[in-house]
Amino acid sequence: MPKFEMPKFEMPNFELPKFELPEIDLPEIDLPSVEQLTACARDAAYVGVGLAAMTVERVQALQQQLLDVLKEQLAKVSTTAD
Repeated sequence: MPKFEMPKFEMPNFELPKFELPEIDLPEIDLPSVEQLTACARDAAYVGVGLAAMTVERVQALQQQLLDVLKEQLAKVSTTAD
C-alpha cells in the first residue's frame, strides 16, 4: 500500500480587536421561594381539577337535557302517528 502524505500548511494568525463591555447595574430581583412556587403549583392543580369537574357536570346536565328533548319529540311523533 503506498504512503499518502498530506501537504503541510500553517494556519494564519488573526488579531482580534479588543474591546471592553460596559458595566450595567441590574436591579435586584426578589425571586419567589420554593414554598411559594409549590403553593402556586398546588393552587393551579386545584383550579384545573375543579374546572374539569365542573365541565364533566355541565356535559352530563346537557346530555340529560338532550335526552329529555328527544323523549318529548319521540312522544309527539308517536302520538301523531297513531
